[in-house]
Amino acid sequence: MTFWGHIDRHNLLEEGWERNATYQWGIPLHPLGELNALDYIMQAKDDLLEMRARNAALCLQSVTSVINTCLFSRNFYLSARMAYQHPRVLAGWCCLVQAAAGIAFTLCSLSVFAIHGPPCRYALWFAGFGMATSAICVGTVLLQKAYLVHNRSKWLLATGIILLLPQPLLTYMIWSSPGIMAPVGGCILYYPPYLPWVKLAMDLPINIVFSVAFIMVVYRQYRRFGSSAWEHLMRNGIQTMCLVVFSNIFCTFAGAFELFQMLSEFFFIFDWSITSILLVHHCTTMRPQTAEQHRPRTINILHDLLQIKTAVTARIEAAFPRTTTLNVVANPTPVS
Repeated sequence: MTFWGHIDRHNLLEEGWERNATYQWGIPLHPLGELNALDYIMQAKDDLLEMRARNAALCLQSVTSVINTCLFSRNFYLSARMAYQHPRVLAGWCCLVQAAAGIAFTLCSLSVFAIHGPPCRYALWFAGFGMATSAICVGTVLLQKAYLVHNRSKWLLATGIILLLPQPLLTYMIWSSPGIMAPVGGCILYYPPYLPWVKLAMDLPINIVFSVAFIMVVYRQYRRFGSSAWEHLMRNGIQTMCLVVFSNIFCTFAGAFELFQMLSEFFFIFDWSITSILLVHHCTTMRPQTAEQHRPRTINILHDLLQIKTAVTARIEAAFPRTTTLNVVANPTPVS
């Protein structure tokens, strides 16, 4: 068995497991979801092949958690510095919150592999909260950008806010689904088949709105600048916003159509990481450009200041004019 092996959804959970399950907040907790990585591996100590399969899947999952921890830590540092330097910029705070949620999730995922670490369910619940938080942060940045490039359209702003409101529903659906340890995939969520489609229904409308809004900007820039429009789109960040929308649409469809069966849930984590990188890149590159555009031209200002005459200077110039009229004789007569 490998990380990308086949998973039979119908054989993962036994029938009627909810009757003997422990409940928390009315949510049934599966026993396999209450194990950490080491406990799950040691359960198969009498079967060497099964033990190796479990260890291989969990090791690969831990590697991805380490990579995501490094990415989110970098994004957190850059966004924290940006939020400190420009506290009134909304995009910087959105990047900071998104990266902080990512760090919380990845650190919890790594702690599952520690001795006496938390169970698998904790990591999945952190993921459920973080994915909804990430979607709201990404949607807020995209909505602000679309709102500004469309001359502060109130209709666009109201539509975007309404379409972002259902995002916390994803957290509830993930928390109410049992988390389990499996020989293929490691710590995974046994989500209902309709969950990816619900996420698609929540993400697709607002992504369509953003796509249309940014495509209109692209067309407008092309009509104005012609072949050099792409350079202007890179300069004002529209290119990055389009990549964010494309990443979200692709990962949402991949999860809905289950390209990797139940392991397609990792597309949502992948989208979380990619959008965090893109948003931080957008914010960190746009701030210097904005500052450069609004930087005062010191030489021109000093030149203008030198042209201002004070009262004393005006009196001196009136008493001693700088230019005098010279009477030039074309054919001077020599003095005898």
